[in-house]
Amino acid sequence: MSNRFEFFFGVMVLVMALGACEPKRPDVFNSQSASFSMISTLGQNPDEEELVGVYFMPSWNTSPDPAKDRDSFWSCLQDPGNCSNLLNPSIWGPKGRIYNAKYPYQGPYLDRKPIAELKGFYSRTDPEVARKQLQYMKRYGIDFFAYDWFFGRHYFHHQNFAPQAKIYYPKGWATDQARSGRVAVPGMIEWGDQLEVLLAENARLPKGEQMKFAINWCDDSDERWKLWLKIGSPEELARQANYEGEKPSKELYLKVHEKITQLWIDLYFSRDDYLKGSDGRPVVYFYFPQDAESRAAYYGLRLVDLLELSQKTAQKAGLPGIKFIAVMAGPMLEHERMYGLPTVWKPKNPKQAWQGGEYQKRQLLQEYVPRLKGMGFEGMTSYVYHNFMDKDNRSYADMRATYRGHWKMWSEKFKNDPNFEYQVPVAMGWDMRPAGGTWPQPSGFPSEPYKDLVHSDKTSFKAKLKEAQQVSRKYRQNNGNTVMICCWNEYLEGNYIEPTVGHGFSYLEAIQEVFGDQ
Repeated sequence: MSNRFEFFFGVMVLVMALGACEPKRPDVFNSQSASFSMISTLGQNPDEEELVGVYFMPSWNTSPDPAKDRDSFWSCLQDPGNCSNLLNPSIWGPKGRIYNAKYPYQGPYLDRKPIAELKGFYSRTDPEVARKQLQYMKRYGIDFFAYDWFFGRHYFHHQNFAPQAKIYYPKGWATDQARSGRVAVPGMIEWGDQLEVLLAENARLPKGEQMKFAINWCDDSDERWKLWLKIGSPEELARQANYEGEKPSKELYLKVHEKITQLWIDLYFSRDDYLKGSDGRPVVYFYFPQDAESRAAYYGLRLVDLLELSQKTAQKAGLPGIKFIAVMAGPMLEHERMYGLPTVWKPKNPKQAWQGGEYQKRQLLQEYVPRLKGMGFEGMTSYVYHNFMDKDNRSYADMRATYRGHWKMWSEKFKNDPNFEYQVPVAMGWDMRPAGGTWPQPSGFPSEPYKDLVHSDKTSFKAKLKEAQQVSRKYRQNNGNTVMICCWNEYLEGNYIEPTVGHGFSYLEAIQEVFGDQ
């Protein structure tokens, strides 16, 4: 996940994700503990060791045949003819991704195949693989993973229908018993099956060997937004996907947000292995808040209204609250404002909002960031920075330079604010060629393929980690102690530290050598 800045890739991932597969229907987790443990995982003690986190991106089934599994990662690494990304006309135009002499296919990308100990192109729900992943993280100095978490708010499910009975629904909330327990408040987790397995295996490990985890909420899909707005439309009523009276009202929008928060409380926050601050508050990462802000504005709501609703819901459940960290990136130059961070979404046709709209009142990154605290965030970090001012990433040396620019800008900005922290981010590279290249265009060709050359090795990655550690320590008094690494397994973006046949354990060794002997 990233930006073309974030715009083109956001369209790519989310159109592909929803257009190519049916979301999984995860079972409810068993809580490890009913108590909210006061776990000291975040702090501002200058002598405290760094807390190292890594993002974890789920994959999913892109096969039109539900009896077959075509993993969204492995299919694109091996065969362009079997990769849903490359074939999707919503991303690349009517012919899909076009390869020719100027833009040749450069795969397969078999160097990205996970090592034999992880069973190669493994099943994403294999418990043995999940256990290995957790053990590798722990052994090499990673303290927690932030799982990229998706939610389809438009799904109405049925509590009394066996295939859907285990989908989460808050206890005591209204259902229609005349319609097999149809829920009054829609929405369900998407692509959560890997998290289920990871948490189940984590709970089986000895306490001292368990990983911490957090949610990185990715409410960033325009396609999901239009599906939400389509609730109760003539087409949905005609095919009986909805019934009379079901509509995407402001009241239901807020109730779905409350449901999301209650789900976090019931399934995640109550676990001993969830990442919490020293004050007992669970930490939630929020990927690209500008998307949620824009859509909330459609209802006359502010993002702070949603975060305050989450805080109240958490406090009602006995928690001291939630610590929200914004995951940010974006353009910084005036001529790039067309790709900037939107603050408002308006439908092209108010009577048929589900047909689409425009994201308006765009801001540059340095204009948007100062507003985060007023929205209810207590810190920020990044997934991937692709640029700093007029410098783009065209090599890993460039990426190191752009990151230094961001580190200095944001650390200096917040160094005197004890109530807002900058969690220093690090990335191991960028190479989106397996997904067609940077960035997808309706012409069938990528717009900036020269950006798919941001390749690191153990030496350069370790040097970047060391620099990040120095920045973290220099500003520790006010910026906290967290270093965020992207990513464990962004295979289609060339951003993966999981052991592979191409680089083995070298990236994990770099992390261990910098952070492991503190």
